[in-house]
Amino acid sequence: MKRRLLLLSCSLAFSAAQGASGCPGFPALATSSEALLAQVRALPPVGVDRERQACAPATVIDFAYSGGTLCSFGGDVEAATAAVTRLAEGGELVEYLYLFAYAPATHARLLALLGARFKPVDKAAWPAFLQGARPGKETTALFAHGGYYISLGKPTGGDPAQWYSNVIFEKMDKPALGVRKVCQEGRDG
Repeated sequence: MKRRLLLLSCSLAFSAAQGASGCPGFPALATSSEALLAQVRALPPVGVDRERQACAPATVIDFAYSGGTLCSFGGDVEAATAAVTRLAEGGELVEYLYLFAYAPATHARLLALLGARFKPVDKAAWPAFLQGARPGKETTALFAHGGYYISLGKPTGGDPAQWYSNVIFEKMDKPALGVRKVCQEGRDG
């Protein structure tokens, strides 16, 4: 009995020492909003928020926050936040993303992880919604795979309010419906 208890204790200690769970939807892409949302909620986040955007098409974004590390992206980059965006009607998955504390080395590691898995898109072929400048943020790389655009972003130099790198997976046939969605004044919710 003592031997079993010792083995169980060692096993639990080893599991805890391995760090956070892998981030759902990478390296394999997510296919179901229900499965992805359940996996994100199981990460044990510190908090979960829901945001509804009423402008057409209406969407629901579920955010999961951690007090530090929510999950491990690619086995060695720690994500602090995740978000899953679905269409409000029907629940179709349109986007999911991860946020990482920004550091040049971390951003370079994310670029290497994405580049090893997905096909890069030449900047001249980027969709229009990624070609314009956004205050405080810049897209540094774009990849395509399995009907998704996978973008890597970082804060624009010199803006301390923008502290994170992000990896956004968005459906090619429904782009810019998640955190990039721009609602007309008086219509968003």
